[in-house]
Amino acid sequence: MGTDDLILLAVTLGTLAVAFGLAYWVFRAASDRSARVGLYLLFGIPGVLLTVVGAAFAVHGSDGGWTALAVGVGLCLPLIPALRRFVAAWTPMDSASPVDMAGLCVVLAVIGVLFASYVLSPDPASAGGDVSVAELLIQFLAEIAFAYILVGLLITRNFRQATARLGVITPTGTMIAVATFAVFVALVVVVAGGVATNLLQPDVSKEIDEATKEITSGVQNPIGAVFFGLGAGAGEELLLRGAIQPRYGLIVTSVLFALLHNQYGISFVLLSIFVVGLMLGLERKYFGTTTSFLTHAIFNTIVVLIGQK
Repeated sequence: MGTDDLILLAVTLGTLAVAFGLAYWVFRAASDRSARVGLYLLFGIPGVLLTVVGAAFAVHGSDGGWTALAVGVGLCLPLIPALRRFVAAWTPMDSASPVDMAGLCVVLAVIGVLFASYVLSPDPASAGGDVSVAELLIQFLAEIAFAYILVGLLITRNFRQATARLGVITPTGTMIAVATFAVFVALVVVVAGGVATNLLQPDVSKEIDEATKEITSGVQNPIGAVFFGLGAGAGEELLLRGAIQPRYGLIVTSVLFALLHNQYGISFVLLSIFVVGLMLGLERKYFGTTTSFLTHAIFNTIVVLIGQK
């Protein structure tokens, strides 16, 4: 593990510590009025400041202003009771829950910054160089840790309870069969998106290939492909489908899932990823996170193995 990896590990551990502290505050707000009022200040003050400053800079042509504006609006909107009731009308969210309110602030802020990045730079995002195995491992473990923090591990739930809340159970024959069929469907959808991108956006297709090679450069072998499949599958499924979807629903989670794959830029491949996200979400809803994890892990492993050819 190099110096850069150690720095990344330290930053990640620090971020997880902050996330745990925030989660403790949020869950405490469910029964503590002062903590609940504090949440409005915690999200409202930076939200208003980012909205005002972002709008001012955006008017003067600053790209960073648009990003700040998107984050600020994302932080502020869930503080409005009417907005929470609107979202709760078509998602499992509880509009009266401070936990769900705080989570929606974070989710909309993340969606805001990702959406702004696509608008400002629609081309596929580069990984900034080859990604090491250590970087991938830190990312995967961090996603899993965030998932457990989000559902209140060591705050309102023990490990067993948190795992159950995330929808992780022992796989059954039916779950394995469903996951295997879903892999085939996902491959068809993504291949169709890739073909459409190659035909209609040939330059974008080349950039996607380059970005994908950077991300998977450290796992270009069978063992590495399995590691990538299991890691990415576990991290993304526990965080998105396990922790977030039961609170904010299928559509919000699938949009977030697609936007996180910025290596595809604005392309038909990105659209296919959104469709795959919907399918994984349906698996999570009807068969549990274990099923969507199996699909995701097998799919990623196959894609990496194909990329070696």
